[in-house]
Amino acid sequence: MGELAAGRYGVISGTSADLAAIGAQIEAVVRKAGLDAAVATSSLALDAEGLTPMQATRALRYALSTFARGGSAAMQQAGFADGLSGFVAIACSRALALRQAIAERRFGMAFQPIVSLGDGAIHHVEALLRPQPGPDGELDQPGDFVTFAETVGLSEELDWAVLEAVCGAARRSRGIRIAANLSGLSLQSPGFRARLLELLDAEPLLASRLLIEITETAEIEEEAEAVRMVEALRRRGLPLCIDDFGAGAAAFRYLRAFRVDYVKIDGTYVRNAMRSEQDRGIVAAMVDLARNVGARVVAEQIETGAEAAAMRDLGVDYAQGWHFGRPGPLPGG
Repeated sequence: MGELAAGRYGVISGTSADLAAIGAQIEAVVRKAGLDAAVATSSLALDAEGLTPMQATRALRYALSTFARGGSAAMQQAGFADGLSGFVAIACSRALALRQAIAERRFGMAFQPIVSLGDGAIHHVEALLRPQPGPDGELDQPGDFVTFAETVGLSEELDWAVLEAVCGAARRSRGIRIAANLSGLSLQSPGFRARLLELLDAEPLLASRLLIEITETAEIEEEAEAVRMVEALRRRGLPLCIDDFGAGAAAFRYLRAFRVDYVKIDGTYVRNAMRSEQDRGIVAAMVDLARNVGARVVAEQIETGAEAAAMRDLGVDYAQGWHFGRPGPLPGG
């Protein structure tokens, strides 16, 4: 596996491929184009007895996340030196440690503003998970923490713990709406749905102070159950957003299946739109697509005034990024 471009990774599957030869060919093509590059190759055994195809897919997703963070060295540290089977062998003990960290709420929340590109006013804030550093240095990054929880079946426990923290913030938020991330695994869970609806029915005020962002880190398998959750939340007046739209193919399926109020365009498209008219056209098409289903558009990872102006010109409604504010304490909380 390797990084093909910013945020884009490739995997060559199969047991007969000569990876060294393939790496040499790629390096030759790159150098012929006048670019200085060195290509290194490694393999990851995908056989893992006892894993379902979906579990193996989640383990591979976690491997990609680990590779993106720290390369081959990080993968070995995470247990992938012997392939997926090696990772599975040590995942159990790490899962126990993660479950304890979730139960003890060993994480904090930071809040980043989402502002209107029309007048610059804060529209709502997103609650971002901030894990406390562990004793072994594992799972210190929010992405790794979340992806590993999904891989080992703890996403519902994590989502509920985060939701409780966000609800606590919402109760003292003085009216500002807070977006909480919800994985596809929790979205499709009847048990999680019943628990969440019971909470909202007991505290109706929360529906006016929360917003749910549907993440794509875990694929939704039971789409009908997820639709029931979305419709139940909408009946209670709680708005929903598709997160990282365009980062994966499933987001387009979600836009078709779920009635949502917002679509958040992945930051990669924002950066690319500043370099290419073609990519600006792609963002414009995303804006049109969202509006056709009645959703407003948020652009993430806005770091400069030029990016904000470009997104405003393309019809984007709201923006999030360091240009408007870094994650920090809850405003007015």
